Amino acid sequence: MTDRRAGHDRRRRPSRATVIVVAVLIVVAVGGATAIAYFTPLMSVRNVDVVGTRVVDRNDVIATAQAPTGTPLLQVDTGAIADRVAAIPAVEQVTVERSYPSTLTIDVTERTPLVTVDHDGQIGVMDRLGVVYERFDDRKSLPADAAALPALVTDRPGTGDPTTMAVLTVAQDLPGWLRERTVSIEASSPADITLALKSGRRAVWGDAERTADKAEALREVLKVKADEFNVSSPEFPAVK
Repeated sequence: MTDRRAGHDRRRRPSRATVIVVAVLIVVAVGGATAIAYFTPLMSVRNVDVVGTRVVDRNDVIATAQAPTGTPLLQVDTGAIADRVAAIPAVEQVTVERSYPSTLTIDVTERTPLVTVDHDGQIGVMDRLGVVYERFDDRKSLPADAAALPALVTDRPGTGDPTTMAVLTVAQDLPGWLRERTVSIEASSPADITLALKSGRRAVWGDAERTADKAEALREVLKVKADEFNVSSPEFPAVK
């Protein structure tokens, strides 16, 4: 019985030639499908979807993208489209994906405005990365949302300045109630940050660490009648 079973197993095992033929047929089928997808007009660009925009105009994104309508999706240079859209000042990041059978999806991440800054004789809006992406002639020209941002006051504001980046970290981490009360954030170094409040009072912040703890400490000491509050060590706040 053992010999018969072994013989039966040998008869069912496919030959090497059969395996090779099947493999070749699979490769041909895959290659043919890829060729069809690469050249067929049935899988060409007919729709362009834009997602993620709030401030940036969707039509501006589509116009800037210059998506090649009628071109098979596999032939579309998605990287080039992403680079063109990323050149829109208010855009931080872009991804472009093919959605079969006939759609390109452009996913936009807009810049997050954090502060305003004096920039080449104008007022600039700066994002979390230190990029000034909008400019206005003066503060009176600022739209309401930009006018509500705190002003950044440093010697060398910009992406390569450690002091600027420390201030932006604080601005991003401030709770809403405190951000609304802050007129400007001043700093002479990454460890010497001060908030100027709308009430005319000042909060000595120190470095960019522990913003949540410092904000809670400030909330408590603001109940005291004083002009300056030092919360650089939130466990031991001081007033002056």
